[in-house]
Amino acid sequence: HSPAAPRDSDGALHVRLRLGASHDEAKSSPTGGGSLMTSMSTNGSVLSIDRLSRRFGSHVVVQELDLSLEPGERVAFWGPNGSGKSTVLRCIAGTLLPSEGAVHVCGHQAGTLEARALVGASLSQERSFDMRLTGHGNLLFFARLRFGSEHDAARRVDAVEEELGLKDIAAERVNRASSGMIQQVALARALLGDPALVLLDEPTRSLDADARERLWQALEGRERTSVVMATHLDEDVKRCGRRVNFPT
Repeated sequence: HSPAAPRDSDGALHVRLRLGASHDEAKSSPTGGGSLMTSMSTNGSVLSIDRLSRRFGSHVVVQELDLSLEPGERVAFWGPNGSGKSTVLRCIAGTLLPSEGAVHVCGHQAGTLEARALVGASLSQERSFDMRLTGHGNLLFFARLRFGSEHDAARRVDAVEEELGLKDIAAERVNRASSGMIQQVALARALLGDPALVLLDEPTRSLDADARERLWQALEGRERTSVVMATHLDEDVKRCGRRVNFPT
């Protein structure tokens, strides 16, 4: 690969740079019951993006993005709306195919069943919930799909609701909940099972200060979980520790 891309004066990284830092110590699951973390690919990466490009018609949104994350790394995608941040998140989640290049999660091609089982995501959450159910009911539904066992699903949902302080919020029907309440339920869903990789698109935009802090405590408590976050908030960038600039 080409030499590392230059850094801004504040140390920010650009999209052509590969990121990586090893974390050797095994960490326990904050919510108990084991995690979705499985064996890594041969190079140890949780996420590997190789020369990813995505076009919509003749419009190039992302061009030749290289990125690699190891267990426990957190990276913030920084840039204006329309710069490609959400597009890259969708390619990692497997809901959008690259025009060129490859994306792998723990060695599995993005979008495959094996890769999806290792990813927790909060992207366009408002369109993915059953508005007639409570937040708790929605979380149980997704947990049953993911874990099979009704008992295991209920235990995991109870644990993440307790961790994020969502007992009262999760009891509300989604169609009666505020955008901030729905956002918190979506974040709880992303953390179910302590996935190897968490994808978050503007996760704190509708949260109050207490909810933002609970989210960050949950993320920082998952020391083997890698996080990719699109954000406009300086505090989120600082707590990720790494920043990838998308073009203006």
